Amino acid sequence: MSAPSNSIVHKLDEFFLISQIFASRKMAAMLGLGFSAGLPIMLVYTVLSAWLREAGVSRTAIGFFVWVGFAYSLKFLWAPLVDRFQIPGFSKWLGNRRGWTLFSILGTSLAMIAMSFQDPAVNLSNIAVCAVLIALSSATLDICVDAWRVDSATNEEQAMMSAVYQLGYRFGMITAVSGGLLLADIGGFKWTYFGLAVVAAIGASTILWAGEPNKQNTHPNSSKTNLSLPVAIPALGKGLACLAAIGLFFYFGLSEGGFLRHVGHALAKVFAAVMNIFPENSHNVIGSTFLGFILLLPFLTAAYFLTLGRKLLNQNATFSIPILGDFADIVRRTGWMSLIVLGIVATYRISDTTMGVMAMPLYIDLGYDKSVIGSVKGLFGISVLIFGAFLGGWAATKYGLARAMIVGAVLTIITNLAFAWLANVSSPKAYYLLVTIGADNVAAGFAGSVFIAFMSIMTNRKYSASQYALFSSLFAFYGKSLAGFSGVLADKIGYENFFIVTALFGVPALLFVIFTWQNGFTDKIMAMKAED
Repeated sequence: MSAPSNSIVHKLDEFFLISQIFASRKMAAMLGLGFSAGLPIMLVYTVLSAWLREAGVSRTAIGFFVWVGFAYSLKFLWAPLVDRFQIPGFSKWLGNRRGWTLFSILGTSLAMIAMSFQDPAVNLSNIAVCAVLIALSSATLDICVDAWRVDSATNEEQAMMSAVYQLGYRFGMITAVSGGLLLADIGGFKWTYFGLAVVAAIGASTILWAGEPNKQNTHPNSSKTNLSLPVAIPALGKGLACLAAIGLFFYFGLSEGGFLRHVGHALAKVFAAVMNIFPENSHNVIGSTFLGFILLLPFLTAAYFLTLGRKLLNQNATFSIPILGDFADIVRRTGWMSLIVLGIVATYRISDTTMGVMAMPLYIDLGYDKSVIGSVKGLFGISVLIFGAFLGGWAATKYGLARAMIVGAVLTIITNLAFAWLANVSSPKAYYLLVTIGADNVAAGFAGSVFIAFMSIMTNRKYSASQYALFSSLFAFYGKSLAGFSGVLADKIGYENFFIVTALFGVPALLFVIFTWQNGFTDKIMAMKAED
């Protein structure tokens, strides 16, 4: 009787790829690194907002702290450092990828410890400096973890690695919010930041057993990494000294009277002087034109390399230039299809990003209790999000990334329309909310996994840190820029039409991915990387 049972288990394992997911050291390391990356972000958003409000800080001042999050959108500016420079001590000891990751985790942990010694009621400026340090170090950690994932996994593993990464990332966010608020209830918010700093430092142990990717731009000694004490102690000392020097640079530079603040004030005066040249009633037009230019800049750059600047793609010196060289490499490898790649990156998640800003106001205006919203969005919402993430990873692995991306785009459009339906309900019944949020989170998890896998496959492993940061910053910038006008649009046309419009935002992405599937573009890129 055991044979049929074993046969069923084997078939289930073969169909759902269970053993491939959970019997891999890379997957286990990805879970731990995802947790480390997801832990800090809530400490500069939700947890910090609660601490500031409890300390009596005005809502206006709390709102300004959101700007700290631009570190995550602008991380492409310093991502080339991760590809091109070695961390003293750490890189020689662990290899460049793991060395940078350890450096970033320890930097995040030390910034949290610095935050735990502050008091927002006494010195809000110091709180702001520590928040910036946490954001900068954790954004750098995002760069490192993304690069490690891209370099460590094969093309076929990228989708499942993305799902495992999202799982770890969500666990980190849950720990920061739930665990952080619990610690705040017990001993105050200072204990929150100190306790989570200890958790983050413990998470750094993942680096010691996670393998260093085998890639061309790792440190020459990385293949002979020696974890013995004679090597570890001096390497740790050099790395911590480097970390302390960078931390002091930013801390004193951003503190009151610091040189970085003087630079910021000088730039603000220059900008104001330039704007004063133009009539006051033209400022909105100028601002909109400038924003439009920034949004189109990646496409204009790609078009330049494909036409007037085509000769530069044949010059090796071009690719040594940070940011510009990384972008040029994308165009060189993908040709005119780089415009389609950038189009997918810019639009694939923009529908969800724009819709999400108005979801919470909709729940409140419909009359749902905050406790009901919290319970549905909390454990249930995160659980189905994780389910959707693994479903997306499994679908991409089983049926191909291009097909999975088409399904993800369709699900995004349909679930946005579900919110339009919810806006018309006559009474706020809990199961309406359960169905809508459940469907949306499954779609978000599914689309998130395949989208991360797509960006990972489009990345050249030689520039994995900087190119992936370019992609992730690009989609975040487009999404946040458009999402800023979501309230204006909702006020003009109402909730129902608003969610219909945001669903239509997903149509260009659907057309882009159908085009790439029909032309076998994703498969060509995967074959190209396999040859490399």
